[in-house]
Order: sequence, then C-alpha cells, then structure tokens
Amino acid sequence: MSEIFILVTILVFTIFLVLGIVSHFKRTSGKWIFFTLSALSFIVVIFMLFFQDWNLFDQSNNIKPPKVETPASGGQNNGPDPVKEEPPVKENPPPENPSEEKPDNPTPETPEKINVPADKLVNYQVEKGDTLYSIATRAEVTVVKIKQWNNLKSDTINVGQILKLYGSNIEPPPPAEPPKQDPPPTTASSVLISNGSLQKKEIALTFDAGSDAAGIAILDVLKKYNLKATFFLTGKWVEKFPNLAKRIADEGHEIGNHSYSHPDALKTPSGDFKQDIIKAEQAIKTSTGKSPQPYFRFPFGSYNATTLKTVGEAGYRYSIQWSLDTIDWQQPTTEVIVSRIKAGASNGDIILMHIGGINTPKAVDTVIPWLQAQGYQLVTLTELLN
Repeated sequence: MSEIFILVTILVFTIFLVLGIVSHFKRTSGKWIFFTLSALSFIVVIFMLFFQDWNLFDQSNNIKPPKVETPASGGQNNGPDPVKEEPPVKENPPPENPSEEKPDNPTPETPEKINVPADKLVNYQVEKGDTLYSIATRAEVTVVKIKQWNNLKSDTINVGQILKLYGSNIEPPPPAEPPKQDPPPTTASSVLISNGSLQKKEIALTFDAGSDAAGIAILDVLKKYNLKATFFLTGKWVEKFPNLAKRIADEGHEIGNHSYSHPDALKTPSGDFKQDIIKAEQAIKTSTGKSPQPYFRFPFGSYNATTLKTVGEAGYRYSIQWSLDTIDWQQPTTEVIVSRIKAGASNGDIILMHIGGINTPKAVDTVIPWLQAQGYQLVTLTELLN
C-alpha cells in the first residue's frame, strides 16, 4: 500500500506544481498556495522513499520465504515437501603432478638427435624402427658415409647391430679406388641409359659443360651439401678452363665425355665422330689426370644404332641420356628450374643441367634440401647404376 500512496503523492505534487506554474503566468492570486502544496507533496515523497530504502519498485524485499518446519521442530507441514539440496558434485581433483597426466591420444615422440662430437667415434646400436636414412638424418651424415664406415653392401640393418659414426674431424677417408684402366677396344655397341632403378629413391645430378662457365658456382653448392655429381665435359671446354676441369676432378666428382667439339652425331661421319670422342678424352686426361670412361653423353642427345656402335668402338660402355631435363641452357629463372625438378622428380632420375646455366647454382641450392626432405639420396652415376 505504501507504494500506491507514494505514487498518488507524486501525482498530487505534479498537479499542484502545474497549477502553480499556470497561475504564475496568468498572474492569479493562488499561485503561492499551489507552490506550497506542491513543496509539501515533494517532501512527503522524499520521506516515503527514504522510509522504503529507495526500493520503490523492488518487490523482492517484501517477499518473505515460506517457513519450512523440519521434523525436529515438531510442527506439521501441509504444503509441498521442501526441496532438498543435493551436495555439490566434486570435480575430479587435478593430478598431483600435471606432467604425469597422459592424453587419450599421445603424440608420438620425435626421435632424438644422435650427437656425434667432431673429435669422437660413436658406436650406435640399431633400435627397432631404425633405417639407415633415419640414422643418417639424426646424426647429420650421409647414408653413403655410414655404409663406407661400416663396410655395408646394402641398406639392410638389424636390431642390435652396432654402427660406427665418426665425428667430422676424425672420419676416415673414403676407400681408395683402384686405378681405372681403359678397356680394350671393342666392337660392342654402347648401352643407352636414361635412368637408374625405379625401386630406389636415388637421383643423380649431372651437368654438361660445353660453352662457358657462368654457373660454375655449382661446385660451391655441391661442396656446401657434401655431395658428388657427374660432369660431362667437352674437350674444348676443358682446354678453355683447365683449372676448373681439374677442380671438378680434385673435389671428387665423376667426369664423363661429352665429345670434343659438340657435333651432332647423326650429321657427322662415323670415323670423324669417333676421332672427336678420342680427342676429347685426351684433353680431359691432360687437365684432370683422369679418364672419362666409361660414360659418354651425346651432344643434343642425338643418337641412333650406328652412333651407339661408334661410341662403343671408342671405348665407352655407357651412353648416358636423362629422364628429367631442366632446359636451363635457355636461362630460365631460378623458380622455373626448381619447379621443373619438383614436378618431375622420381626414383632413379638422371637430371640434366648445364654449367653454363646462370641461375642453375641458385636453383640447385634450393632444390637439394627439398629432394632430401622427400627421402631422395643424391648420388653419382656409378652409385645410381650399381
């Protein structure tokens, strides 16, 4: 009821205030009476508001909870049964050691890196799930080195087997190759080869040298990754850049014969073509001290049965073609060369590039780690064909 009284009083205050204002503007005599009554009404409203603790419209303070008699008080409760509060549900307490809490689907642990100090030898015991490639990756060495260090003839390893891993400062030199002797003259045709085994993740990088040395920085890139490749040199290039030819040989790369003057074999008499091959071989031996046999590569990739017989008579058992051509001699951008390799790379590939490619070194520097990340081993032609 007090709320209704306050509302009525406010209404009265408003009416008196309006009448006083009207009387003031009409200059009648009753304006002060109306203002006085309006002020009294305002005082009453203020008093009632304080009396109600300023909760004029809050009805919740006026609602008293029903009294619930419990059996212990002895009273009777004819109303609905009181609602019993359930005890709060306790959440599972956190484990004492949060690090011991195991997720439902644990993430497989990444194999730890194999630490091989530069001046020490580490005997690593093969564990279940190990492969030569995974061990080489974790130890930051090549599969070829692990096989050399442990005299392995294949990629097969067994659980419990001990593998020797040498530090970079004490690793033994690669086994010395027996001196190569030129095979006796033969009438057998040279065997044409375009790729290695399609079952092995191996790729051979090959580079032709015919005109200039704009991309000779390829040697720096291969040295950076400790890789060996195969270079097919023409006799004229060797005579023009004898120091570079010797550097290729001294850094352990394989060398093949790419003819002396880069003629088209299909347009050159057999006798002249054979002499061109022999002349190139002599120039290569003079500059490098090594024979380019048994590998020959046709200029322009141009050949037929007759030219294969001519190459065989010159002492070259294998005529090496390619399965992936970067066409870098046209001087495309680095990105184009890289995209061609990424799009076409597959098991047993022989990739064709050129020392004269201006953007070839940068492309090779980009693509080597990508190929290795795909699981490919970058090898020489001899390793690929074996």
